[in-house]
Amino acid sequence: MTIFQKMILVPILSLILYGSFIAYSYLEHQRSNEKVEEIRDDYFPALNLVNENIHLFEQLRDAFKDAVLASESIWIADALKIKVRIEQNLDTLEKYPSIISNIKLREIRKDFKLYYISANEFAEKLIQEEGKWIVDESLIQDIDHYLNITNQNFFNTRQDVQHHFKEKISETNELMNHLLFWGSIISVISMIFIIIVTLVVSISTRRNLRLIVDRTKELTLGTTDFSRRIKHSKKDEIGRFVFWINKLSDKLEEDYVKLKKISITDKLTQLNNRNRTDQFLPKALSKSFLQNTPLILVIIDIDHFKRVNDNFGHLVGDLVLQHFAEILKKDATQNDYISRW
Repeated sequence: MTIFQKMILVPILSLILYGSFIAYSYLEHQRSNEKVEEIRDDYFPALNLVNENIHLFEQLRDAFKDAVLASESIWIADALKIKVRIEQNLDTLEKYPSIISNIKLREIRKDFKLYYISANEFAEKLIQEEGKWIVDESLIQDIDHYLNITNQNFFNTRQDVQHHFKEKISETNELMNHLLFWGSIISVISMIFIIIVTLVVSISTRRNLRLIVDRTKELTLGTTDFSRRIKHSKKDEIGRFVFWINKLSDKLEEDYVKLKKISITDKLTQLNNRNRTDQFLPKALSKSFLQNTPLILVIIDIDHFKRVNDNFGHLVGDLVLQHFAEILKKDATQNDYISRW
């Protein structure tokens, strides 16, 4: 098995595992969305009905109040219409037993009915007697009592609906939180496996990589014997790398002699170049001092050479340099060292 296969095996397995989890999470997310839509379709209409009843009950109280203050029976008729609408809403709420129990609705209906009867009786007597009727204190107390109870029932119903709605949403969110938790666990486990495999493979190949690095460093610095070769028996990526490193050593060994000559020769004049001269001069000076022999250094410059380049072009200037180099080599002795500085 190659290093790449070893390194990629665990990530692939982790990806398959995590991909399966993502697919499962996606399906659960779809189910969760469907459940939220079902909750919305149930709770929103119920909540709207409850809110409407609260608003209608306020209108009903105002209608009875206006009937008493204005002494007009038309307000009682309006109150009756409002009562019918409230009772219709209560009938509709019976379709949502999972949200509001029928027992609770019966209590609300009973208290509301008692309030309406008391308030309607009170308003009709005042209108009929044109304010001369002696008010029954117990009837007023009943009206206040059932008014407060009914009003509180409507508000409590709204709070119950909202509370149940939040509970259902919380259950859905809890499921998604569990999926997120297990997704994190799977991610952490996958990363741990990847790290372990990476460490094992890294340790197993470290020695060979170090040999390759050392060999490459030697080739780069030029301080190596080109005949040396790295040995590696495994046919993995490192084995192929070692094969081509050895091929590179063969090529470098073949070209070394050529490059050595080229590196010390000026390409244009075929004289020694400045690089070789920088190495030659210190050795020549040292030899002169040690042997107490004279050393003559002559630096020659062609006068007005810039005019040649400017007037005739650099190609002509190159020809002049080449011709001048031939003159120097022709007139030099065997012991003379000539270079282009």
